[in-house]
Amino acid sequence: MKRFLLWSTIFLLLIVGVILPWLMIDPTAKVEAPPAFSRRDIGWAQALFNKYDPRRGPPDVTQSLSLGTDELNRLLNYAVALKPISGMEAELNPQSAIIGASLKLPRTPFGSYLNISVELLSTAGQVEVSRVQIGSVPLPGIFGRWAGHLAHRLLIRDPAYAAIAASVQRIDFRENRVTLDYLWQPQLLTQLQRKSAALLIPDADRTRLLVYAKFIQLQLKPISRGTKFPLHRLIQPVFALARSRGGDAVSENRAAITALAAYVSGVSLPKLLKEEGKDIRRGPPVLPLLHGRWDFSQHYLIAAALAANGGSRLANALGLAKEEDDARRGSGFSFTDLAADRAAARLGEQLIGANARQMQQRLAETSGDIDLMPDFNDLPEFMPNDEFVRRFGGVGKPRYQAVINEIDQRLARHPLLGQTPK
Repeated sequence: MKRFLLWSTIFLLLIVGVILPWLMIDPTAKVEAPPAFSRRDIGWAQALFNKYDPRRGPPDVTQSLSLGTDELNRLLNYAVALKPISGMEAELNPQSAIIGASLKLPRTPFGSYLNISVELLSTAGQVEVSRVQIGSVPLPGIFGRWAGHLAHRLLIRDPAYAAIAASVQRIDFRENRVTLDYLWQPQLLTQLQRKSAALLIPDADRTRLLVYAKFIQLQLKPISRGTKFPLHRLIQPVFALARSRGGDAVSENRAAITALAAYVSGVSLPKLLKEEGKDIRRGPPVLPLLHGRWDFSQHYLIAAALAANGGSRLANALGLAKEEDDARRGSGFSFTDLAADRAAARLGEQLIGANARQMQQRLAETSGDIDLMPDFNDLPEFMPNDEFVRRFGGVGKPRYQAVINEIDQRLARHPLLGQTPK
């Protein structure tokens, strides 16, 4: 009997330790990683947010969000920012949805991906888990429901999740479409922003960001509210601090430029990262100018932070998407703004490149606007879409490209930004 129990135990351990991992872990991802975000993707996301922007309606009123399968999958692709997730996709059917995700694992003898499929059922607007499959192993429906209820009980302790759960009134699945009815509360957006920051920003980066945010606040505190002053007078001490702190130059530069971008964006990093107060927004009390313009400072710092955190292609794409949107509905297409974005994309890339420490030195020694960026005030701007198309043919056309080439040539000759971005 003892021998039977011994061999039974060994057999069970063999199943748990070898067979189950072999069945659950796959050598390849079933959900392919999405392509890099393009200008069209960014423009689409902006248009979707504008269409469903809940802030336009009054609070405590039920609003609806309806997405097709393609739209939902484009949004799910943003989840790849969470590094373990390499891809996500959804299949929408009447009264059900199947969500698939591939998670990248450390290399194992069984494979490198955990492929998970979850089927959700919608009954009378309420959703529950009906089936879970991990790799080749299907789990009983009762296990899926139990796991769903357990996850809900654990997650409900999180204020952001609790607010979302309380906000959602109804979810309905139809063929190739999902509809979400929710009760809008103004503080919900702030809670989502804070939760995103908590998920995407490691603790070490969080600490650095708060150091630079506090330093920027101290630098500007003696200056009267509403004062306008040259941007280089703010960049110079911030990067002098980055140089004096030592450590990893790339991490310090990324935190420094991100904190500067947050300031001109009107985002309070202490309120975002330390969850202080009900709102993370606050207007910049002092307005730094670049070549005499506040909007140049915004473009320059925000695009540089985007490039330092996501690559110059992302920064350029975001800048172009904004200008195209402005041409249709806003202040008009501006090559001046686009030039500031392209200059900043170069700056952001160099801040995290091989010469990161030298960039700290260069920026700590800036003494004028021209040290940061050429003056692009002579370029055409504020063009409505019809005028932009009439004069330059549209994005990508020869006359448009001639202006872009002129911008890039000026940047190539600039002492700070002259290195060609990859």
